[in-house]
Amino acid sequence: MKIMCKWCNVSMNCHIVSEEISEHHGTYGIDSVKMAKIKIHKHFKGKNYCKGSDRTITTPMDKINDNKVHYQ
Repeated sequence: MKIMCKWCNVSMNCHIVSEEISEHHGTYGIDSVKMAKIKIHKHFKGKNYCKGSDRTITTPMDKINDNKVHYQ
C-alpha cells in the first residue's frame, strides 16, 4: 500500500497495523466510523530521515481506496 508523506510529498510504502471503531457526533447524532492505524515506513528526505519516518497515523477506512491512502 502507498501513502503520500505530507512532510516530504513522496509516495511511500505503508501497511495497516490495526483497525478500531471510533464514535463522533455527526449531523444525525452519534456516528460510528471504522478507523485504521497505518504505519509509515522509514524513509529519507535528503541525507537525513524524514520527519514523517516511522510514524503511525489514524485515518478513516473510507479514505483508503485503490491501495492508496489519502489523509490530511
